Amino acid sequence: MTTDRETWEELGRRQAPSWYLHPLVAAQKRDMHLALIRRWSADIQPRRVLKTDLFEEAFGEDRLLPELSGAGCLLCGMDAAYSTVHAAARRHPELARGFVVMDARRCALAAASVDLVISTSTLDHFETRAEFLASIDGLALVLRPGGRLILTLDNPWNPLFHPLRWLTRRKGSPFPIGYSPSIRTLCRDLTQAGFAVQERDWIIHNPRLLSTLLFVAIERLLGRHGDPLVRGLLSMFALLGRLPTRRFTACFQAVQATRLARH
Repeated sequence: MTTDRETWEELGRRQAPSWYLHPLVAAQKRDMHLALIRRWSADIQPRRVLKTDLFEEAFGEDRLLPELSGAGCLLCGMDAAYSTVHAAARRHPELARGFVVMDARRCALAAASVDLVISTSTLDHFETRAEFLASIDGLALVLRPGGRLILTLDNPWNPLFHPLRWLTRRKGSPFPIGYSPSIRTLCRDLTQAGFAVQERDWIIHNPRLLSTLLFVAIERLLGRHGDPLVRGLLSMFALLGRLPTRRFTACFQAVQATRLARH
């Protein structure tokens, strides 16, 4: 999502907008997020789940909702771009009845109607802090008291984030990267919006931009014969997540927060 909706509408009309994400890297991203979601929602039984964008479900092997569909709950996926919602519905017709065109800043769902919101690197595409805060307020509105938010954002403590963000604003970039607060600021923003932050984490430690260029080069030069090399590199990068510096090497910062009762 971004203030420039036409950018995302045009992106959703492309045949392969996820060309830059190696299939094995997409699978890693999916598995890491699924593990986080399952770990942070194991103690609840949500009946209504909302995911805040459908880009992965429309185009990538990092899709999440099909993997969550066996939980016996109503799955809803939203996206501000009609083209992306349409593509996701064609790819997953079994889930399409729960897909809607909707902007996180102006959620059209009933207040307190959702038990669990999953937002995986969606809100970090807004251009400004004001838009980001509006989206947090929008998600707070649709979550019931006691409902849970699992949120991942680009990690601004990663030194490679800032040159990547600059490059995504140049012509020819796959898509723009927007505002993302530090995790300290994020926790304060969530608290002010009526959440209690209970967990935080840092996930996926591939060197941003550098690893993407490397994996694309390996795929183009070697095709599937390069898969063992990509797997080895992913395993090596994952070791960074065990070090005390993990909050600086992670691609994404993550928080789990509970919606407090409204006064």
